[in-house]
Amino acid sequence: MGMIKIPQLAVDFFKINLDEIFQTGNLAEGKWNKILGDFVATFCNTRNAIPTSSNGSGLVALMLVYKTYFKKSEVLLQSNTMYGVKTMVNAAGCNLHGFIDCSLHTLMPSFYQVQSAILNYSGDRSKLIVLLSHIGGILNPDIEEIAEFCKSQGIALIEDCAHSFGSTLNKKHSGTFGDAGVFSFYATKSIPAGESGIIITNNDEIADYIRRFIIYDRFQQKMNIGNNNRPSEIQALFTYSVVKCSDEIIANKVEIANIFIPICTKFGIQYIEQFTKNTTGNYYKFIVYNPNIPISKFLPTLKSKTSAVYDYSLSGIGNIQTHHACLPIWYGQEIELTNKVVEELNASFK
Repeated sequence: MGMIKIPQLAVDFFKINLDEIFQTGNLAEGKWNKILGDFVATFCNTRNAIPTSSNGSGLVALMLVYKTYFKKSEVLLQSNTMYGVKTMVNAAGCNLHGFIDCSLHTLMPSFYQVQSAILNYSGDRSKLIVLLSHIGGILNPDIEEIAEFCKSQGIALIEDCAHSFGSTLNKKHSGTFGDAGVFSFYATKSIPAGESGIIITNNDEIADYIRRFIIYDRFQQKMNIGNNNRPSEIQALFTYSVVKCSDEIIANKVEIANIFIPICTKFGIQYIEQFTKNTTGNYYKFIVYNPNIPISKFLPTLKSKTSAVYDYSLSGIGNIQTHHACLPIWYGQEIELTNKVVEELNASFK
């Protein structure tokens, strides 16, 4: 529907600093990986931020570390998340033990849905990992309560923060509620840098394992797992160039959202709010939904849409996939497209 755009400031910064990489020959494991990690650690107010080649590689690394050194290998996933998260569990050699139901009004599981899944788990809870995904640009509204319950049960909580860089709940960033979180800067994400991700954690022991894992522990030579999950210096520079413009990117998307919101209010179209008293979002998606009828019947003239989150359920249960839609919203979006969406929403109520 449109090309991915990034701020000109990010492009200029990248070009200005690119030649130095070639001049020094520091193509990997150089200063830009450190600068990127330090920036995100400060931005998110977390003790550790470790750049990775992708969100997926970071999640796999975390599960491998938990399986090998903490004897946690049994995973519960939420039913509404990307299929790739399911494959990551298997790639890490862990066991997928089931899915947590999700609610349409957030597209994520409530505290009670998480609690129910855990209490119904018949195995040893000390071996359990709960892997939850923040969906659409906001944090799970119940993540604080979920994190406290997991901690009380001795369960590891990993946050998949692929959608939620820059988003907060009660002024805390995603990825800082559980044991660790992983961001994504893939080309289509709210903060797009083509590829790469970052693991964040306040647990220094986990961070130490991850830092050694991504260099095969080739210096201490004590770990028996490891892989190259690092971004190149060129990718790290580009990611940093874009990430440091995240406020500009999000502000631009808020402007678009503020065009959609009055139309939704006028016609009683329910949407997932991203900026409330306690939350700030990044508008990765602008999500509208209807709990009673399929969204295609409720908004029959809405044709300008982006991909749903998601159009399938990993558990095969629920109505999320058919009862929501995502309005186009990205940095630098053409006003013609935004106006077209408004016209299509209006037309559904004529």
